[in-house]
Amino acid sequence: MNGAPPVAIDRGEVADRIVLPAAEEPRRGWYAEQVVAAHEAIAAFAARHGWASKVRPFFHRVEIHADQHALWARLRTVFGLPDEAPLPTPGLAGALERGVLHAVTPDVYARVQPRYGATPGAYGRLLAHEMAHRLHVAVLDGDEERMGPAWFYEGFAVVASGDLVGLEVAKADDLWRHARADGPGAYAHYAAAVRFLAARVPLPELVARAGDAGLEGWVAERLAWATGS
Repeated sequence: MNGAPPVAIDRGEVADRIVLPAAEEPRRGWYAEQVVAAHEAIAAFAARHGWASKVRPFFHRVEIHADQHALWARLRTVFGLPDEAPLPTPGLAGALERGVLHAVTPDVYARVQPRYGATPGAYGRLLAHEMAHRLHVAVLDGDEERMGPAWFYEGFAVVASGDLVGLEVAKADDLWRHARADGPGAYAHYAAAVRFLAARVPLPELVARAGDAGLEGWVAERLAWATGS
């Protein structure tokens, strides 16, 4: 553990900073609870790895969108993209950009990502996933270019959020097959790859090296050293 304790967030303050579709207004308190619980989960994860001082709320406002297209329209505005820019992924459900935490409603999440969004507790893990990306960047002192390949930074966020447990890498020879997974369900493989590595190499060391060229060669050498083979 190192540094100051993480900054806590107040449920009432969060509730005041949530922008909701009219139909979701009766659940304002529930949304605030989900946001606070997600923040606490990421703070606990960070503390386990010596990153407590890197934790902050990461956002000053929460925007919940009635559907995926409303979310993407808002993100296009944030990034200055043209109206005709297509969805970056069919499963788009959340983002944390420029201090605003965005997400679709739980029902929409379950519909667009049934593998992930239809399980108990999935919505809180979605919010935690987006916060985990910001923690990752904070650990790297703001250098997003050093987050490493997609399998690593997405696997990191899945593991940090406590999502998609169950799938495991059976042996080192299978590691890169999981890391190179594609299509629906790929995040579960990424998480399995990160869990496999983190059980053998300290996660802070992995985060520090993930953005380096020759990552795969370094991993092979580091695993050989860790296992004495």
